[in-house]
Amino acid sequence: MRRLTLFAVLVFMVFGSAATASAGTATGATALLSVPIAGSSVDVDVSVVSATPVVPYEYAIQNECYFSGRLSGRPDSYQRDDIVNWIYSSPPPIGEVPHAIMTVNLLTVPAGSACKVFLVKNNTVVKGSTTKYVVQPIAP
Repeated sequence: MRRLTLFAVLVFMVFGSAATASAGTATGATALLSVPIAGSSVDVDVSVVSATPVVPYEYAIQNECYFSGRLSGRPDSYQRDDIVNWIYSSPPPIGEVPHAIMTVNLLTVPAGSACKVFLVKNNTVVKGSTTKYVVQPIAP
């Protein structure tokens, strides 16, 4: 009987701590603020919804581009920048969601490249934050 009780306590501790750890996960969003054009840069609005306050350097924006036009394999272009300055819109409830405007460099990315931009926390992609896009050619 003692072994059964010990086993039950152990199982409860394992599954109980997993539920607590998953309760604090954040969700995020990224949105391009203009058309991504080859040889230029594009601003991205990023936001995070979290149960805990968002602090500088906790999150980073990552942009990966694939010159083949397919999102597979190793990226040909890679950019990762820590997010330092968070801003809060007002009035609530929008005012409670931290936003940042980050610049993605497309200077060396050719037209037709497939790219994705997303948020990262502790080398893990933030749920809901991936935006896929195709780099457009320079207008004549």
